This record gives sequence, C-alpha cells and structure tokens, in this order.
Amino acid sequence: MAANLHEAPLEDGLRALFISLVLAIVLLSILAQLLNNWRRAGVLITILLLSFFSYGQVYDGLKTLGDLGVSVARHRFLLPVWLILTVAILWWAWKREPVPSSTKIALNVVAILLLIFPAFQIFSFIVRGWLTEAEPAAIDSGESANVMPPAEAPDIYYIIADAYSRQDLLKTFYGFDNSGFLNELRGLGFFVADCSLSNYPKTRLSLTSSLNMDYLENLGITANDQRDAFWRHIRNSAVRKTLVVHGYKIVSLETGFYWTEWPDADLYLSRNDTGLHLNGFEALLLQTTLLRAPFDLLSGIDEGVPDTIEGGTLEEHYAITRYALDALDDLAFVEGPKFVFAHLLIPHRPFVFAADGSFTTEPRSLAESYNAHVTYLNRRLIESLATIINESDRPVIIILQGDHGGPGTQSTYDRMKILNAYYMPEAEDRLYSSITPVNSFRIVFDTYFGTNFGLLEDLSYYSTSDDFFDVTLIRDDNPACLNSQPS
Repeated sequence: MAANLHEAPLEDGLRALFISLVLAIVLLSILAQLLNNWRRAGVLITILLLSFFSYGQVYDGLKTLGDLGVSVARHRFLLPVWLILTVAILWWAWKREPVPSSTKIALNVVAILLLIFPAFQIFSFIVRGWLTEAEPAAIDSGESANVMPPAEAPDIYYIIADAYSRQDLLKTFYGFDNSGFLNELRGLGFFVADCSLSNYPKTRLSLTSSLNMDYLENLGITANDQRDAFWRHIRNSAVRKTLVVHGYKIVSLETGFYWTEWPDADLYLSRNDTGLHLNGFEALLLQTTLLRAPFDLLSGIDEGVPDTIEGGTLEEHYAITRYALDALDDLAFVEGPKFVFAHLLIPHRPFVFAADGSFTTEPRSLAESYNAHVTYLNRRLIESLATIINESDRPVIIILQGDHGGPGTQSTYDRMKILNAYYMPEAEDRLYSSITPVNSFRIVFDTYFGTNFGLLEDLSYYSTSDDFFDVTLIRDDNPACLNSQPS
C-alpha cells in the first residue's frame, strides 16, 4: 500500500489487510495448538507467509532477466520448484531443535522494522495531505461575467476518451483509417482539430491542466507537491467551480479510477453493484502472491493482468466501461443546465473489447487490440453524440478529447497527438486546428458566458512517468501542422 499511495486510495487496502491479518492469526493459533509451541508455530507460519506473498514478485523479477528468465518464469516450471522449496524449508524448520529465544527476538525485531517503514510512509502521506489540503485557486477572467439565465444556459459535456490518438498517428502507427468516424463527427456539426496535441502525456497532468484552463506551473503545482495535488485540482477544478456559480448541476460517471471519479457530484452515475469485486489494489496485490499461478492458469492468461491498476480485474474494467458508455445515451434526458464529466477508459488498456463490443481476452497484437477498441468506441460515440444533440431540450456544448496518445508509441511526438473535437455552434470562428485542451474551456466561457479569459499559447510538455516535472517542450512533427497556430 505504501508503494501505491499515489495510485490508489488508502481505504482500498483495508480489506486486504484485514483478511491477511485474520487468516495469519487463525493459522498461527491452529498450528500453535497442534504443536503446543507458539514459538515454533510462529517460525513455520512466517515461512508460509513469505512463500505466499513473494511468489508473484519472483515470477515478475525473473522476466526482467531476459530470455532465460522468461523461460524459467512459467508457472509449469516455477510453481513445482517453489512448492518443493517451501516444503523443504518447512521440513528443515520442523526438524530443528526448539527455536532459541535469541532467534525469536531477532525475528521479532526484523518484523517490527519491516512494519515501521511502510507505516511511516503511510502516516507521512496522510499528514502531508492534511497540511496541503488547500483548494485550487480560481482563475481570474479579467472581468466579472454576468450569470447566464438558466433557460439560456447550454448543457456542457466533457468526454475524455482515454488514450485516443490523432488521425495521422492512427494511420501511420496502428494502420487504422479513422476518416469515416471524423467525417461522421463533422456531419453532426463538430469541428475536428486535425493538428491538436495534448498539453501533457499523462492523464492526471492533462486533466488537471484542461479542467483548470492553465499550465501546471501557473497552478502552483511543483515537484514538491504530492501527486494527490492533481486529484484535488481535478475534482475541485476551476471549470467545475465556475459552472456551479452559474447554477449548473454536476454530473459524473463511475470510472474505477479514483483520480477521475467525482462521487460528490450532484448526480453520480454508478452501477450500484453490491456484488463482491476486487478493487484495483487488491487485483495488483494478488498478482504478487502465490495465487498468481492458479489465477493465470485458470484464466488462460499467463501474463496476468495488465500493467495498470485503473480497471481492477479485466471483467470489472469491462463492466464499468460498458456502463459508462450506456449511461451517455441517457444523459440528454437529465434536467439541466448540467456539466457532464465523462472519463471513458477506452481505447486505453486493458484490451478487453472486441470490435463488436463483446468481452475478449484473446491474444492479439497491440494494433489489433487497440483498433478493436477504437472501432467499437467510434460506433458507440456516434450513437450517443447524435442522441445528445438531437434529444436535448436546450443548447449543447460537447468537447470530445483524448487525454494523451495511444499505447506503444515510443516517440515523444506520437504520445502527444490526440483526438480533439468540438461541438460549439456559436464558437466555430474561435476554433483552430492546433488548439490544445488548455484552451478548450477558455473558449467555452468567453463565447457563452461573456468572460475574458483569452487564449494561452498552445504548448506541449512531454515528461516520463518516473519524473512528471522533468518536462521537454515539443513541437508537432507533422509538416502539415507546423503553421496551424491561429493568427
């Protein structure tokens, strides 16, 4: 949990902690009664716990050693060896003379130290969060805008298609022709920004910037901040606060990714599924344990779950995403004025959608998997957007964006190329092909609410996952986009 405090809420680890403690105490008690020796039982249970909780870590570690490691890291080879080794160590501990007090003390000291370090990390994280709980500052528009009469206020939809790449990248990298979908968007009245780049290469950075209409440095977010500063700026953004002042109802959808969930919205659409499901942290934890083997073997996926915890288990991710897509169709009938924030975790990994929308874990290439997601999403988006535009009883504004480029792209330029489309009938003269997300809501407020935010220079900052703040300013490498800035 201490290693994932910036990726999952602390409460996601409580159930795993409780179950682990209860099972360990029960096993210790039973074995102590059978052996009539608490000290020996403690040593044996310690061996079992180390074996159980380290198998998945060793499995992943072997894969990093190259071809030989990958060959060894097969459950059919590693699992029997691991079980034999565990039994051998247990047998050795069983046959030894009674554990001396000095050994017991040493083991207890080590255990306490191992517990202190992550506990200190978690406690420090909580305290720093209390000390830096300040609300994101509002952005000065340069003048006081009049509140729009509710009858005239348009419904505003901000739809994020996570990792949806730009048309030229889809064609050159994935071999996918997206022109049909873009033409359908134009047919609905959308302006498609053919040369748009993301301002940042990661979801939390990109959405923090777009929802607060400014760059991170101007928002006061620095390398000294915890990463949950992004969470506060996303949930309590300048866009949201401004629209609340204008009398808007806030609508948000369940995502399974707590960074972009707004359960405090006026209308929070969730499946309300009371069934027992693994959360993202629990799914990750299971992959580090001995349960990794049966999980992989039974599911037929020797590679385990994908390298992200946003969606939890594959089935859960699929269900959440399908629910969000289905909910979009009904939002036109929700009374407004409303601001809808819909973060769709598609076409992002994990790749669980077939082109027809059915669930699949069939082995496919990266391009095949990603293109199937895009194909299905395109169809669902056109259906939903047409319903929203045609069935709404008030004017509509729709911003449809990728937050960053698709998976597998190695070039820094490719990572920043995004889908960016706008349905803003009264703002077409303000839109341009290279607009970036930081300016999206500046145009919305200046056009429809009489503010004077103006435009910022469209900048794209690339950074790695290891260091968000070691940024490199990049320019578009597509010659057709080099002169696309507005005059």
